[in-house]
Amino acid sequence: MANRMWTPNIGGKRHAVVARWNPFTFAGELVVNGVIVKSWGGPRLAKPDINFQIEGHDAFLRNNLMSWDLFVDGEKIPHKQNVS
Repeated sequence: MANRMWTPNIGGKRHAVVARWNPFTFAGELVVNGVIVKSWGGPRLAKPDINFQIEGHDAFLRNNLMSWDLFVDGEKIPHKQNVS
């Protein structure tokens, strides 16, 4: 599975957000602080954003055709490199 990880600081606390997906089918799951909060079947190309919350803050994953981008309170969060 492909992975992408972010560690946004929300309310003075770092959170671990991980998207894991199959690069062929795009089926995958969203994990926040070790808990699976969403899962989806493939393909999500041109599908809506995946909305969720982190400690009451609005967040969403947006498909960028090759992977995912994370936004919290409308701000794009940089992802961590080389996540396995």
